[in-house]
Amino acid sequence: MTYDDQDYRRRNSLRLQGFDYSARRVYFVTIVVAERRNIFSDQRIAKATIDCLFELRRKLGFKLYRYCLMPDHFHALIGTGESKKPLGVICGSFKSISTRAYWKWYEGKLWQRQFFDHVVRNEQDFFETILYIKQNPVRKGLVNTPEEWPYTGVVDELQ
Repeated sequence: MTYDDQDYRRRNSLRLQGFDYSARRVYFVTIVVAERRNIFSDQRIAKATIDCLFELRRKLGFKLYRYCLMPDHFHALIGTGESKKPLGVICGSFKSISTRAYWKWYEGKLWQRQFFDHVVRNEQDFFETILYIKQNPVRKGLVNTPEEWPYTGVVDELQ
């Protein structure tokens, strides 16, 4: 496999400059598949990726309030309060272990290089984000109701 220089050039950070991502916060995270391929239409990869998410949650101790694995991207509402790891480490670890699982069936890059995050600012923002993640498969026309989508769920409840 070969890479051109574009794969290694410095990219502008999507992180807020000067923001403390190690603080205990809740984040809405989006991670996109490289070239927006519909790789998670393959049920083996979708299941393996979710298994990686649960294993990482167990190891790192972050809260997973809602997740949804779409054919070409992933959404999660993550609380870093219980974890000693900042958001970048959590997302980087998830991308790394899920890519290794993906390599059982395919070669190459699974994810785009960066991820997108939104700091959840208040309770209303939290519940609007939950609804957005839950409704994503319906909005995209993949199912009629959120309950029909097999790759979404709530793991931790807000206390």
